[in-house]
Amino acid sequence: MLLVGLLTLGLFAVVGYRATDGAGGVPLDDAWIHFQFARNLARGDGFAFNPGQPTAGSTAPLWTVLLAAVYRLGGRFPAAGQVMSGLGFLAALLAAYDLALYLTGDRCLATLAGLLAGLNGRLAWAGLSALETGPFAAVSLWAMLAHLRDRAAGRHRARTALLFGLAALLRPEGYLLFALAVGERLLARPRRREVLALGLSGLLFLAVVAPYLIFSWRTSGHLLPNTFHAKATPGLPDLDFLSVAARYLILDGAVLLPFYLLGLGVLLRRAALLPLWSVGLVVGYAVVHAIPYQHGRYLMPLIPVNIVIGIAGWQWARRRRLRRWKRGAAAVVALIVISGGAQLPSLARSYGQNVAEINRMHVATGRWLAAHTPPDALLALNDIGAIAYLSERPVVDLAGLVTPEVVPLLHSPQRDALLREFILSRGVDYVVIFPTWFPGLARAGWEPVYQVHVEQRTIAGGDTLVVYRVTE
Repeated sequence: MLLVGLLTLGLFAVVGYRATDGAGGVPLDDAWIHFQFARNLARGDGFAFNPGQPTAGSTAPLWTVLLAAVYRLGGRFPAAGQVMSGLGFLAALLAAYDLALYLTGDRCLATLAGLLAGLNGRLAWAGLSALETGPFAAVSLWAMLAHLRDRAAGRHRARTALLFGLAALLRPEGYLLFALAVGERLLARPRRREVLALGLSGLLFLAVVAPYLIFSWRTSGHLLPNTFHAKATPGLPDLDFLSVAARYLILDGAVLLPFYLLGLGVLLRRAALLPLWSVGLVVGYAVVHAIPYQHGRYLMPLIPVNIVIGIAGWQWARRRRLRRWKRGAAAVVALIVISGGAQLPSLARSYGQNVAEINRMHVATGRWLAAHTPPDALLALNDIGAIAYLSERPVVDLAGLVTPEVVPLLHSPQRDALLREFILSRGVDYVVIFPTWFPGLARAGWEPVYQVHVEQRTIAGGDTLVVYRVTE
């Protein structure tokens, strides 16, 4: 299982290096945002994107701290971040094995769960992305396993609350996971003693997450990170998002899908948290109108959960409905494995294309700005990761992730005009944008001094990135 995971990571690494002529890199600019926070924290410049300017712009504060520790010990990005996300990917395989073993009591089926997770192309993409996806998937799986063991024993251990708290610090979706866990226990009509213990677990969870909640409140006026308020637009569930989520569920393993649907029902009575999480996170994202881009990365932590649910469904079917198909069971398992790994080659190619594109656009632009602008030049960016990290220039974030003052402007009908005024009021020297994102700013009359264009866009927000010198 772990060997398969290592081979999968090796395949992606080789493809990435070949696509970049040995330069390597990460497939998404967001990883560089983590690197910027981590480097500043390691250097003593605070939990900040711009040194000395604290901001709750990280959706994964625990990941930031871990990256900062590695940087302080001599690790350098992006390679150090990729090693860490790769370890998180392998941990997710182990966690899938542990959870499947608990639910099925069958080591072969548990190994199959870990194997399918290791062969999943989307999860492997995240494994070398230097993002927190793999670690969050692993910790959330272990939190659910601890929860199920507590439920079976009629107790609430401190370790379980701690795991849920760590999951929430790795991704804000962890708050939803803990809420679902508490709701599931309350619906089971626990005794008064259990309710008291559950309350104490809630207090411990709050103690774990409170520091970042307080930090976020003091720096932005909101409990959740700036990212949520910049991107989320709550409303009725987005049917397009649900459709795309269903498509990814099919692509992740069409043969396992019927058993996944069966497993949802099978586990509702004895392990309801898994179906609640599998469905609830998708619905939650649909309600806040998340965009299912970048290979559906927001839903990637569900991949091992869905696999475990499918394995539980397969076991139930094999025992109760398919006894006469015993001779065909091995063939079905083989088809499940083949189907689960079917997307691996195409995702590996996509990974290489994504890394090459980020290098060509964001990395190259960051290096150009480092070489051609004064050290104190203020940049206004719509993608802040690699450009800020490599140029080491202070930035204004036009997407609002680390400049929350921008968020109200983004929702105004006069968005670009207001942003132009904001840029001028802040004394910005260079504006770096995708013109298709901000056509009004592109027509502001500023001087274009550098441009990068890709013929076929695979991951970036636009096909042309332009640097404008502000001339007024």
